[in-house]
Amino acid sequence: MTAEAGAADQLSGRVLLDRWVVVEKLRRDPGASSEARSVCYRAVDSVGNIAFVKAFDFKALERKGDIQKLEDMAREFNHEKRVHELCLDKRLGRVTRIYDSGNCDVGSETVHYIVCEYAPQSLRDAYPPGEPDVPASQRLAALRHVAAGLAQLHGIGIAHQDIKPSNVVAFDDATVKVTDLGSSSSMDLPPVPHDDYSFCGQPNFAPPELLYGESGTWYRRRVGCDMYLLGNLLFTSFVGHSLTYILSHALPRELRHTVYTGSYELVLPFWVENHYAIVPLMLKDCVPSKIVDEIASIVLEMCHPDPELRGHRRNRLGSGAKYGLERYISAFDRLSKMSSRIERNG
Repeated sequence: MTAEAGAADQLSGRVLLDRWVVVEKLRRDPGASSEARSVCYRAVDSVGNIAFVKAFDFKALERKGDIQKLEDMAREFNHEKRVHELCLDKRLGRVTRIYDSGNCDVGSETVHYIVCEYAPQSLRDAYPPGEPDVPASQRLAALRHVAAGLAQLHGIGIAHQDIKPSNVVAFDDATVKVTDLGSSSSMDLPPVPHDDYSFCGQPNFAPPELLYGESGTWYRRRVGCDMYLLGNLLFTSFVGHSLTYILSHALPRELRHTVYTGSYELVLPFWVENHYAIVPLMLKDCVPSKIVDEIASIVLEMCHPDPELRGHRRNRLGSGAKYGLERYISAFDRLSKMSSRIERNG
């Protein structure tokens, strides 16, 4: 075992829990939002079931003497396992399910792992963002599944907080599910280290208020974040670039979150101005003309820079949870079917 390759890198060929044969290591998402704390694999069992294995190497941090990070990793691992188990108990059909969890010895070290449902592709690979040859109907059908998965999580008090193309997976039957609950926050489970972060995903996808350190209630900070991330996923799917990245770079440098030290309230008007100017403009050439206005309207609502004005207008007027996704699930379904008819008829 080399210094670079820890115990978690040595699972290929092993049998886990007398069932899962670890076949191959999977490449890590090049846009991963955090340091490499886990190693991922594909595994199979004797009847051909395929699984995704996420392995954690606690000993590597212990060797470095970083006790705080070691404790944090242990809490993150237990949190992710508990969240998966909670979802399994609630039978959430649009969230990847857990099969097993356990640990194994690699030499003198112990590796902990979670075994979950496997999908052959991420959304990024199945429907490449910004690729004009991907039918709008397929993108919107996939987004309906993502919205349903988030609604299921929200229904049991869990916010995902890291929705992006690589954290949504596509199966061979075109079913799409939300995956990777490592950055999630739960109202009912003990807090984890990332609960202290303003935003625990990639900054390029983050809601702007969190980039500037604004907090608020759990519901606004966590569920409001998920709504923004879903709208950003819609935008990114068609345009090929994150809305947060585009809007941020449209600001004068001194107002960007990496430089600016004032309150978000003062910079908010600039974000709002760019939001309403840029979203329709960017979508105009990327979305079929018959649905572009409604897609732009959805992105403008879901990704509004002011979290108090985010969400469906009817919900904000009091006839539903402010960040409720049901109306958008229906909209994605209707727009997908409309797009399919347009594509068939030319």
